[in-house]
Amino acid sequence: MHILRTRRNQDSRQYGQALAEFALVLPVVALLLLGTIQFASILAAQIGVTNAVREGARLAAVTTPTSTATQANANALAIYNVLTGANGLLARNVFAFNSANVVVTGTPDTSVCYVGFTDTTAAPGVKVKVEVVYRHPIFVPLLDGLLDGIDGTPDGGLRIGAAEELRVENDVLTSTTVTTNCNP
Repeated sequence: MHILRTRRNQDSRQYGQALAEFALVLPVVALLLLGTIQFASILAAQIGVTNAVREGARLAAVTTPTSTATQANANALAIYNVLTGANGLLARNVFAFNSANVVVTGTPDTSVCYVGFTDTTAAPGVKVKVEVVYRHPIFVPLLDGLLDGIDGTPDGGLRIGAAEELRVENDVLTSTTVTTNCNP
């Protein structure tokens, strides 16, 4: 009988010790799990932004004619709206997209730029550059300070972005008056 009572006391102490160890380890494991989920969310948003920029640049490259400053300005505004609109490319490619998180001020920012140039054969041409910077929200408070330190902007999010530059598929140009037109 005495041996049985001693064994019960040892078992209950071991359960108490396991509970204390669990309480010490749980916050660390929870932080690792939440951090993994946060970084997966950031990676998914980065892939979505990259896809949206690629689609926007391709659309901008085939939007012709774009050989004058007026055409470039109109086309840049149209592509910018297709990119950032309510049902635009970013909204379709970025999970839980919020248009308020699109960075439109500072450098770099979200823009569509047409630039005239002369290629290696001295023929005039036009290039388009589509760039998006998006502030992805951070939902794990402990990671907020760390990620704000990485991107250098204390705004409660991590800035992610992508840029793509393509030659515009105009007909053969004899000249171009496009210098640099960006929207917004």
